[in-house]
Amino acid sequence: MEYPTTATGEKVVAASRRPDGTLRKERRIRAGYTPQDEVPTYVSAGSTFSKQGGLRCPGYDPSADTGDSGAAKSKAAKKNEKRKAKKADGGADEAGEGPSAAPCPAAAPAAAAAAAAATSSGGGEAAPAGAALSGPAATVDRQIKALSKKVRQCQALKTREAAGGEALTSQEKEKVEKLPGWEKEVKELQQMLARLTAA
Repeated sequence: MEYPTTATGEKVVAASRRPDGTLRKERRIRAGYTPQDEVPTYVSAGSTFSKQGGLRCPGYDPSADTGDSGAAKSKAAKKNEKRKAKKADGGADEAGEGPSAAPCPAAAPAAAAAAAAATSSGGGEAAPAGAALSGPAATVDRQIKALSKKVRQCQALKTREAAGGEALTSQEKEKVEKLPGWEKEVKELQQMLARLTAA
């Protein structure tokens, strides 16, 4: 329905009578007003882009893509490729190169301590390799790992003292004194873990 407009551009809805007989006043609607029912819903730019079938990045030109990605590799990408190739080969080609080839003098006692911890613990593996533990078994496994670390550290301190290195501090001596108790506790926890994982 077309309404008459004033000089200022307002639309004028004439007065009318309701079905119950009462009078409806004349209403003025300012210029440019759109009723809320007729306002179009907001559509984001992303949704219009996806509706147009644009599944690629904006600005992507498929004709510029030659398919030869090897020519435009960055230094980091080339370095990563070399690292992956070396890892796949097992690193045997460059075994004599780099700082990692020389053994660290502090690593020898630690390796010996780790080997001694593995043999002295007696109960075998703490958990099956690759098995994900949950519940009480996971808690026991964490306790075993924590105590095994303490045992390794104590054994490293003992080997350092036996080798005639620096004298142990009072705290380190206390730690070494606790070693037999920790080893016993590790064995008990390993037995408990074996029972938990068997059940």
